[in-house]
Amino acid sequence: MSSAPFFRKKEKLMGNSTAAPKEDTKKSCGRSWGILICTMFFLWLFAFVIGPWGEKNIPVFDSIVKVIEADSIDSTAYMYTEIEGAYFGEKDIIASLRLKQPEKTGFTLEFLSGIAVCIALLVFGFKFLPS
Repeated sequence: MSSAPFFRKKEKLMGNSTAAPKEDTKKSCGRSWGILICTMFFLWLFAFVIGPWGEKNIPVFDSIVKVIEADSIDSTAYMYTEIEGAYFGEKDIIASLRLKQPEKTGFTLEFLSGIAVCIALLVFGFKFLPS
């Protein structure tokens, strides 16, 4: 197995190729513009065609829109941290996670004794119960 093609690919990726034809540059430039235009088109399509259609025809979409409108949420905010309600929601979530955390975690005596009881039940089941 030859390693020469690998090095040629690496040189091409790094831009060290000595004979880069101008046609490849024109093709890649055209392809890049095509990708950009297609991406912008699909974003426009989703925002102005698919989104409004989904609002009317998909029940979950409709309920989400109703909640957003009823609570006057700024759904166009750049980040959810810009919404005032996100601050209070974050505090509530952090508080509820702190309440759910057990006092003891890891390999405690209770954890290891639970594993021992499970193993003892398995051994008892395999030895003494009928097959």
